Amino acid sequence: MLSSKPKNCSSTPLEVIDDLHREEIDLLNEFMKVLPNSDDEQIDDWIQRLERQVLHHFNEEEACMKRVMYPAFKKHVEAHSETLKAIKEAKKTWEEERDLLQLWNFLEYDYMAWFEHHVRDFDIPAAEFIRQCEEAE
Repeated sequence: MLSSKPKNCSSTPLEVIDDLHREEIDLLNEFMKVLPNSDDEQIDDWIQRLERQVLHHFNEEEACMKRVMYPAFKKHVEAHSETLKAIKEAKKTWEEERDLLQLWNFLEYDYMAWFEHHVRDFDIPAAEFIRQCEEAE
C-alpha cells in the first residue's frame, strides 16, 4: 500500500509566499491521501488541480518579484519553468501509462525534493529581498 507522511514546508519572511506554499502543500497532502483509492478519472482531476495551483503559485510569486525588480528574477522564473515542464511530463506519462506507482514516486520524491530545495534556495532569498524593499517604501 502506498502511504505518505503529511508534507510541511519551510517558512519565508513573507506571509503572501508562505500562504501560496501552504495552499500547494495542503493540496498535495490531500492528493497523496486519496491517490491510492482513486480511479483514473479522479486522478486526472487531481493532477489538473495541482497543475493549476502550481501555476497560480508561480504567477503570484513572479508578480511579487517583478514589482520590486528582484535581481535573480530570471533565474527564479527559469526554475519555475523547469518545474512546470516536469509536471507536464509526469501528467503525460500518467495519461499514457496509467502507472500509479510512477506518479506516486514523482509526487512523493521528485516534486517534494524540488519543492523543498526551491523554497530554501530560491523563495527564502526572494522573500527577504521583497520584504526589505517593502520596508524601505
